[in-house]
Amino acid sequence: MTDHTTPKQPLHYAWVIVVTGTIVIMACLGFGRFALGMLLPSMAATLGLSYSQIGFIGTANFIGYLLAVLFCSAIAERIGSRRLIVIALALISVSMFLVSRATGYLDVLLLYTVTGMGSGAANVPMMGLITAWFDRTVRGRAAGFVVIGSGFAIILSGKLIPFINRTMGSEGWRTSWSGHPYPSSSTGSTR
Repeated sequence: MTDHTTPKQPLHYAWVIVVTGTIVIMACLGFGRFALGMLLPSMAATLGLSYSQIGFIGTANFIGYLLAVLFCSAIAERIGSRRLIVIALALISVSMFLVSRATGYLDVLLLYTVTGMGSGAANVPMMGLITAWFDRTVRGRAAGFVVIGSGFAIILSGKLIPFINRTMGSEGWRTSWSGHPYPSSSTGSTR
């Protein structure tokens, strides 16, 4: 008896790029940008930020993102897209950790600008990799799966941040930025 079934094709490496891209977008846009709205009220209360300062912090992130987008193509050509994404994610991680240790408005403003730069420098080359790995016939589907990452981060942030704030109190935003418990006895200054 002859077996007429076709052998299973192994998962194409391009789909590994999609899964990786989803995680990259989750980190660079979902956590790096979209979680800010949930963290700002407690940050503002602890650091004594005004409404205009809160607005400038959000704007600084977009300015950093724009600056990165303007230059990331040239940087990616020199060092490669994958290396740029790794460096950008490291930049986001360090800047978000340092935001958790901020003591005033200027600290947050400068560090969140750096977070925006990292977000742009990770997002743009990641989407470029999708273009390089997929034929036009499935490129849209692959890109769609990648951008789902920011939605996952919003959902996760929407559940975790309120829980952390309830558990950690007024300094919960610091734990949310760093991922490490912050001593609740310390308070930020109102520079």
